[in-house]
Amino acid sequence: MRILKLLRDQSTNGITTYHRMLTQALLAQGHDVMLWPGEQSRLRQDPRTWLLHDRLEPLVRSAVASWKPDVIYVSHYTQARLAHRLRETLGIPWVTCMHNGHSPKRMAQWAQLLTNTNGVVTMSRTMDQLYQDLVHTPDWPAAAPRPAFLLSRLPLVLPPMRAPHDPSQPLTLTYCSRLSGNKGPRCAAWLQAVASLPEAQHFRLQVIGGGSHLATLKKQAQNLGLAVEFTGMVADPGPWLDRTDVMTGAGYALIEGLVRGCAGVGLGFGGCFGAITPERLDEAFTINFGDHCPYPLPEAPEAIAQALTQAIAMYRQGVMSAVVTQRCRAQFDPAGIAAELAVFLQTVAR
Repeated sequence: MRILKLLRDQSTNGITTYHRMLTQALLAQGHDVMLWPGEQSRLRQDPRTWLLHDRLEPLVRSAVASWKPDVIYVSHYTQARLAHRLRETLGIPWVTCMHNGHSPKRMAQWAQLLTNTNGVVTMSRTMDQLYQDLVHTPDWPAAAPRPAFLLSRLPLVLPPMRAPHDPSQPLTLTYCSRLSGNKGPRCAAWLQAVASLPEAQHFRLQVIGGGSHLATLKKQAQNLGLAVEFTGMVADPGPWLDRTDVMTGAGYALIEGLVRGCAGVGLGFGGCFGAITPERLDEAFTINFGDHCPYPLPEAPEAIAQALTQAIAMYRQGVMSAVVTQRCRAQFDPAGIAAELAVFLQTVAR
């Protein structure tokens, strides 16, 4: 199958990580995948992405037609507008992967675009329901077929399991996320939570990620008397994750720790989900560990401290943490995710 992926850019974030991991798995299974812009580009605004706009569709139409894709796959609104237009001019089926919700105005704009898309892919049950509700409305155009839906998962090339913790060494607690927007205050609350723990001075502490809040967070850690290693933005967080025992975050950031054998605390856009236990793992998958939550979650440092205490105890016990790890390694294995997506794309593109 020939799949053309139109991306906004190749900057480091969850959406480009998703496409990179998925592309590798699809190629390994014999599919032909073209990324525009390609992975070699790391510019936040690659000049080639300027063409990926519906108003410039006549300029890219011949290039797209010459490549003869079976389907176009997008994740962002601007590229979806182009795919929508290409469907009208070239008849090429297109599918969108919806990673997040949007403002009411943007959701209404998405609803208009989805009237000629072939399929919608989501990464969590919460997002699936959000977009199902968007297209299953009484005022949906009678002439427009509703798109098919696929509830998928985030693919992750599985790293080796981390080495067992050396009891003679302190536990390593890590927060991983970009440190801007409302994720900066989430890290600030995490630092306060750690500082309140009785063993605070006996942990090794790491914050992986960069952003506009980094300098403020460094000063806060100093004021709290915490010795924290702030890595800033790193291309590969693997070396820091490999020595992490208890990981806090959401989405890819937390998954990277869970599949290595870390205990986890879900802390995302929606607030603090809590410790990731076997009993609550399905619920954690449903809301992407706190990033996609339709109900309010606690945000206070006290709630995060309680979750950290439970996760630390679970890690020291070992058994429950191992159950979570094995389920996560199965859940996010890219081979199965790519195969399932390929079948979906082939079906909706007929």
